Amino acid sequence: MIKNKKFGYIIIILALILLLSSCRSDRTLSTDIDLGDETGILATNNAVDFYFYYPANFVLHKNDLMIMVYVNDEDILETDRTEPSSGEYLTFMTKPNISASVFSLLEAYETIDDYWDNFAVPSLEGVFQNVSGDAAAELEVAGIPAKKYTYTMSSAGMSMKISQIIFFRNRQVYALTYTASENKYDTYVKALDTIAETFAFR
Repeated sequence: MIKNKKFGYIIIILALILLLSSCRSDRTLSTDIDLGDETGILATNNAVDFYFYYPANFVLHKNDLMIMVYVNDEDILETDRTEPSSGEYLTFMTKPNISASVFSLLEAYETIDDYWDNFAVPSLEGVFQNVSGDAAAELEVAGIPAKKYTYTMSSAGMSMKISQIIFFRNRQVYALTYTASENKYDTYVKALDTIAETFAFR
């Protein structure tokens, strides 16, 4: 009789666990939200553990391990390279874009500044020229301490302005990165704030 009662309790507990887990998996996110002066569109997928909302004037470009959105406002930048046959300077088209990515590092960094000074900046300087930035701003993303770094850099004579929000979770680095030409940077930088404010974990 006692064994049957214990068996009955185990069945009830298992049933409750299954019910609760199914409720969690059935949870759906709104595909769009009201951001006050604009509509926010949901960005997420099964490859990442997060979601966020981006302004409706942006376009979803990549949606996998990296999620990227851009706004269709192109800027033509002239490089310092010339076309051999014509001698004309080559140009490059860019559009303001924001990406959200997560990655693991082989080496552990104690703080965000430690990661930034000893990994991110040397990596940038290994590829780009004239990397120069402002003092980092402190903020929170999804309740986690974060830092926002804003800097300029150049490649082939083209200058870009970037803001990158960095935070750590479960030994992984999360990065929200806004990239634009210096001409377009101020026009769309608010979209990065929107993504950071709506960013959450699933």
